[in-house]
Amino acid sequence: MSISGNEIVLIADDSAVIRVLLSQVTRKAGYTPVTAENGRQALSILQSRHVDLILLDINMPEMNGMEVLSYLKTNEINTPVVMISGSGDIEQAVQSLKMGAYEYLIKPVDPNRLNITLKNALSESRLRREVKMLSTAVTNSPLSIMITDLDGSIEYVNPAFTDITGYTAGEVLGKHPSLLKSGSHDRLFYTTLWAKISSGSNWQGEICNKKKNGELYWQYTMISPVSLKSSGISHYISVNQDITGKKKTEQALEKSRKRFRELTELLPQPLFETTIEGQITYANAISFSTFGFSREDFEQGLSYKDLIAPEDHERLNANLRKKLANIPFGDHEYLGRRKDGSIFPVLIYSAPIIQDGVPSGIRGIILDITERKEIEETLRQNKEKYRHLFQAIPDAVIVADRSSGSLVQWNQEARSIFEASDSELSAMQFKDLFPHDVYETVRERFELLARDTTTSFESSIITRYGLSIDVSISAGIFSSAGRDQYIGIFRDITEQKKSEELIRENIRLKNDFISNVSHELRTPLFSILGFSSTLLNDWDNIDEDTLREFLGIIHSESKRLSSLIENVLTISRIDSGKVAYKKELTSPGAIVAEVCRNLSIRAKEKNLELQLDLCPSPPDIDADPDAMKQAVINIVGNALKFTPSGGNVHVGLSKKNNHVQITVRDTGLGIPEKDIDHIFEKFYRVERPEHEIEGTGLGLPIVREIIEEHDGCISVESRENEGTTFTITLPAASATKEREP
Repeated sequence: MSISGNEIVLIADDSAVIRVLLSQVTRKAGYTPVTAENGRQALSILQSRHVDLILLDINMPEMNGMEVLSYLKTNEINTPVVMISGSGDIEQAVQSLKMGAYEYLIKPVDPNRLNITLKNALSESRLRREVKMLSTAVTNSPLSIMITDLDGSIEYVNPAFTDITGYTAGEVLGKHPSLLKSGSHDRLFYTTLWAKISSGSNWQGEICNKKKNGELYWQYTMISPVSLKSSGISHYISVNQDITGKKKTEQALEKSRKRFRELTELLPQPLFETTIEGQITYANAISFSTFGFSREDFEQGLSYKDLIAPEDHERLNANLRKKLANIPFGDHEYLGRRKDGSIFPVLIYSAPIIQDGVPSGIRGIILDITERKEIEETLRQNKEKYRHLFQAIPDAVIVADRSSGSLVQWNQEARSIFEASDSELSAMQFKDLFPHDVYETVRERFELLARDTTTSFESSIITRYGLSIDVSISAGIFSSAGRDQYIGIFRDITEQKKSEELIRENIRLKNDFISNVSHELRTPLFSILGFSSTLLNDWDNIDEDTLREFLGIIHSESKRLSSLIENVLTISRIDSGKVAYKKELTSPGAIVAEVCRNLSIRAKEKNLELQLDLCPSPPDIDADPDAMKQAVINIVGNALKFTPSGGNVHVGLSKKNNHVQITVRDTGLGIPEKDIDHIFEKFYRVERPEHEIEGTGLGLPIVREIIEEHDGCISVESRENEGTTFTITLPAASATKEREP
């Protein structure tokens, strides 16, 4: 066909008149004429454009019609040629027809015959091209094509048949297609096939055949009857597509699908598939036992909503919409519902089922997390218990990351001992807990530990405000979430250190006391023993005055020894809590006056002035008279003991704000400032190397115990080498609390 859509006729004739006449006829017939003056010009036109038919004059200059026809045949140019001649030479006509000309016309050409010739030639040309095109298509088709007669004898196969089956055309022509039978189909299959095509209908379906080498293959076959109007069905044509690969894929897919189903039936978790509307189309066996539904329930129709508690339906629908829209979400936990209505926690993980690029349903897995929830609750409770226990530990506890040194956990006591808030501790490093000069030692002690072992040692820590505190550290290393961590339990041992120091001091004081008591006991004992031995051994030679002197010394030393023993016994009773005070209304003035009378002789012996100053009508006190007398004796006796000869001791009694005050002021040695805070401690004695003064260090502790047991207090003021003032303050009887009878 021409580009314009009209068929083109090339008119080659050396006569211009003939060319015009023929052009008019062809144009009138609906064709497009193209003219050439001779054969060479005609060939030039053929080489430059498409031509559907050639009207070729035999006798032309330069190159005649026969030469052009010969050229066309040699070069396999199949354009139909109608020869035109003015001579009517029969031989020439026969020769041109042998060389491939379609027709031979004699001039003058009859227009009607020319029209008929053109029409027939072009129709035959078109048919020939179509046949050739069809033949080429059949020959080159990747589909196997077979043509048989009515009895099934093979009359034609294309190359694709040979490629697929291995049989050449020569091996199958005249034979029946049954030679391809594989035995995969029964007789009914073929009977039905032949009945269908014999009735004039098409048959199509999948057939398993056998190749020449015995290999089975699958093909999709369409068999059509070829009918002639005059005689009905004459042939059958079979068009076959090799679908072996597809069938293998389908078989593999089916095998995979079967394996998947078998595996899903073995899984201990429910698996499901639903339509896009939520209708369940598949559920494995465990699904039924988990939710309590039966196969009959499934067959009658179940929705995913039947498996979920109503209160979670809206959230589940929203999440499914997100899933279908490929929007990520992390909320997979729901309340599952069994057939009996009972509720239990589940996790649902799902994915859309995609078919032809469009979601067609949902596929997913359901995890019953009841046991996990119970474990989580137990863990939560244990964690809460641990948190309370951790916070309740009376010692500071710090947990730090071994690698980074960051503090990761601490309790309330840690906040207290380090004087830091949570935010401040979270910003601190493990090394920040210790003074610079001890951190390396502490770190080394931690690093020497094996995992899950502990050790204890003493060190010091530093608070946020720079205060250093002595602590006992119980150290350990443990692993948490794959990371090693230090744990340190810090106990403030400041008071313990003080107690230890106090114990050491008490031991020293007791040792001193024992030494002093031994000395104090030995001194009067030696005097008593010495003078009594003299009396026993030399009684007859001792005069009366000497005898009286010796007996006086023995008596005095015995009293001294008795007082010492009494003090020791008193402090022992105090320490053991066995002292029982018998309180009654007592006159403090009488006690003070009596003590001063009893000690006046001692004052005179030391050449001391003992002054007594009593206020008028002092109130009574609620007190044990003997204990109160002992307290006043100890205070006044100490004043006399530590006041050098020629000094003064003043004893006063006054009333002040419903209280009675007893004041003892001396002009004695005084107490050094460093000793003031310790003089009421048991066994403590002020060191006075230049003065040898007797004493056990028990008098003042006894006084304080007596006064405090009477709801009073005692204070002291002193300047070394200038004197000391002791003040005892006691509540008057009218101000004391009412006691139970």
